[in-house]
Amino acid sequence: MAQFLREQFNLIYDTGYVAPLFRLIWIVVVGLMVMMLIDSALKRVRMLIPPGDDLGLRRVEQRAETLRHIVRSISKVVLFAIVALTITSELGFNMGPILGTAGIIGVAIGFGAQSLVKDFIAGFFILLEDQFGVGDVVRVGEQAGVVERMTLRVTVLRNIEGQVHVIPNGSIQTVTVMTKDWSRALVDVTVAYTEKVDKVCQILEKVADQLHRDWPDRVVERPQVLGVEELGTDGVKIRLIAKTPPLKQWEVMREWRKRIKEEFDRQGVEIPFPRKTVWFQIPGLEEEMQAKQKTRP
Repeated sequence: MAQFLREQFNLIYDTGYVAPLFRLIWIVVVGLMVMMLIDSALKRVRMLIPPGDDLGLRRVEQRAETLRHIVRSISKVVLFAIVALTITSELGFNMGPILGTAGIIGVAIGFGAQSLVKDFIAGFFILLEDQFGVGDVVRVGEQAGVVERMTLRVTVLRNIEGQVHVIPNGSIQTVTVMTKDWSRALVDVTVAYTEKVDKVCQILEKVADQLHRDWPDRVVERPQVLGVEELGTDGVKIRLIAKTPPLKQWEVMREWRKRIKEEFDRQGVEIPFPRKTVWFQIPGLEEEMQAKQKTRP
């Protein structure tokens, strides 16, 4: 039995297919291992980040995640090309004519792919200059949302409604980053003209200090009451600001407004609301009233 198996394996090996087959399998395995090593190394970039303040640490983490997405996508393309060329070489294909034809086709495609090249160049500079990264909240033109994924070609945003916007990097002219390093909570409060501004500002200072004490992780600096911002048609607008970590400004503003409303109710401060005076006329009523006045003695 053993002699029979040796004869069969020798017969298969002598055909010349075993060695190339093992080499092809080895090429594929090495390519997958290299891809796994690159991905593992990119995930460990976080361990190289030096300790620091929370705002700086978060920004470095976001940039590391952005780099991981982009390097991983580029590595996949490069490794796939290398593995494909190596396999075709092992199979005995003459790559000269194919590469020559590919070069001619590449020149033709290049004329029609100028926008694609523009996207890649724009994506490269976005990454190089650290304009924004994965996890940032940005506004690009009319679209706004959280940066969910970035490549050299496109930026993927998801808005508050869950809709996904895929924006080519080459089409980004102006971008507004709302979570760069830190954010700011801005609250405008309108009170009636009959209220004393100094008294209202003291109440707002009290609420701001209490908010800072209760939420030190979300209100990183003492809030400021800037004062009168506008004399409007309905009342006096007073502006307040506070520095917050990225993505926390909306949560802080909602809680801040809630506390201001509760404190105003306790202190009896009036928040104005639009009022209208409505005049209406009943047909014939005016003539009837005039007639009654004439008949009075």
